[in-house]
Amino acid sequence: MHRFSYKSLIACVLMASTQTLAAPPPPAYRQEVVVAGSPFQGVHGMAVDGKGHLLASNLLGQTVHSIDLASGAVSTLVGPPLGGADDVTLGPDGSVYWTGFFSGRLMRRTPDGKTRVIAKELPGLNSLAFRRDGRLYITQLGRGVDALLEVDPRGSKPPRRILSGHGMLNGFEFGPDDKLYGPLLMKGQIVRVDVDTGSIEVVAGGFAMPVATNFDSRRENLYVVDSVRGELIRVRLPTGDKEVVAKLPTGLDNLAVGPDDQVYVSNMVDNDIHVVNPADGSVRPLVEARLSVPSGLAVAPDDPDEQLYVADVYAFRRVGGRDGKINQTTRVLSSRMTFPMNVALGAKHVVLSSAYLGSVQVLDRTSGEVLRTIPNTNGVQGALELPDGTLLVAEATTGRLVRVDAAEPAGTTVLTRGLEGPVGLVADTEAEEPGVYVTEVRSGRVTRVRLSDGARRTVAKGLKAPEGIARHPDGGLIVAEVGRKQLVRIDPATGRSTVLASGLRIGLPESEGLPPGYIPTGVAVGGSGTIYLSSDIESALYRFVPAR
Repeated sequence: MHRFSYKSLIACVLMASTQTLAAPPPPAYRQEVVVAGSPFQGVHGMAVDGKGHLLASNLLGQTVHSIDLASGAVSTLVGPPLGGADDVTLGPDGSVYWTGFFSGRLMRRTPDGKTRVIAKELPGLNSLAFRRDGRLYITQLGRGVDALLEVDPRGSKPPRRILSGHGMLNGFEFGPDDKLYGPLLMKGQIVRVDVDTGSIEVVAGGFAMPVATNFDSRRENLYVVDSVRGELIRVRLPTGDKEVVAKLPTGLDNLAVGPDDQVYVSNMVDNDIHVVNPADGSVRPLVEARLSVPSGLAVAPDDPDEQLYVADVYAFRRVGGRDGKINQTTRVLSSRMTFPMNVALGAKHVVLSSAYLGSVQVLDRTSGEVLRTIPNTNGVQGALELPDGTLLVAEATTGRLVRVDAAEPAGTTVLTRGLEGPVGLVADTEAEEPGVYVTEVRSGRVTRVRLSDGARRTVAKGLKAPEGIARHPDGGLIVAEVGRKQLVRIDPATGRSTVLASGLRIGLPESEGLPPGYIPTGVAVGGSGTIYLSSDIESALYRFVPAR
């Protein structure tokens, strides 16, 4: 008979005691789809190639797509990071050209598949079009610039500025008179521009926000999309008379007219493309989606239905976490809301933040009314409301956390500096020393910042590009570790990290001109312990349900 020594017996007792007192391992999760994905992350400029396909630009997805007009099948022509296109067109030799709004680069892909930069350091590149003689024109729109330029299609000569400060000239096309026809966003007008002299004439007015124009095959009618009113309008030349051809949802971005005069209309809010028959105004879908660019997520911990608040960049939506039903949509352009990329919930308010146009907004949680808009151009990422009504904002570009006063005018105070790409925020205000947890996408850390004095403590390190963060009901931190395509749980006391799910479709590559973690991968946790995750690559929402 084998005998245990006294010391062995004590060791066994201590081991059993330790196992009894240790926290149970996190449950296994099953992954489920809340909202299925889309091939786009907001679709913008388009061009018909004359070969049965429609080219479509995908700015945030950094992709140029080709769409089969017969089937609606979508394929990728140019992928990230080179394909970050706001508008796209075809050159006389069949080359594809596109504008990089954030990168400031004009790109060209030749028919043999070679891609190169034609022009660079042009922030806010937006629309482009060729004249019949092969000369190429582009606009800079936003990002502090408002200009029309001529560029060399081969990139051998520097750009030549034609106009500046004219009222934001957007999607345009050349007419049969070799003059440029396009909308002035800020003036609600369609104008005719002589690119040789720089003279401008008004063709038609009275639009809410005209965003793009295209001629029909006979070059007699000019089609216009009005984003705010959701209208496709026919302008008859030379009289300028207007006629509404079709009514569509607001958020229209661009259009293209095929050789058969069918009109293809893109909607960045709904992330889709529809075909309008101008003969009878009928509308049919070509490519459909349910979300545009889901990023930041939030859910009220006491909500039994676990309704998700989704910062969808081109919209702010409420989505049923259990059934995936989209219950409410607030659309950009047709509302005072700017492009939301992060969202946080307070008792009475919703806080939205966006590096897209550089702002933080406070909304009434019940009505959705925008109560405050605070400009912030420092690559603002996560933002939340503290119990005293002040806001805490993560500036990814400066590496700061700043407080914003509850009262107007909104004064700011720096709480801490030196963070490396702060992206996600989650409050820990009920602790003895209230604080906030921050993900640092550059350093791979989760850091706790004390609210009283800004003192920092590293909670976890060695992560790869952590972005979204949320508190689990058991006190753990749930983090989207984007660089490793996984979801992890971090014990805030020990920093121990446990992988909950891997092989996730998250993490578009970063691009020039964008702050760290630009499209954040959002994480939220419901009271049931179900974890919700946004996918920027698929424009989808997922949930991870505890298996036991």
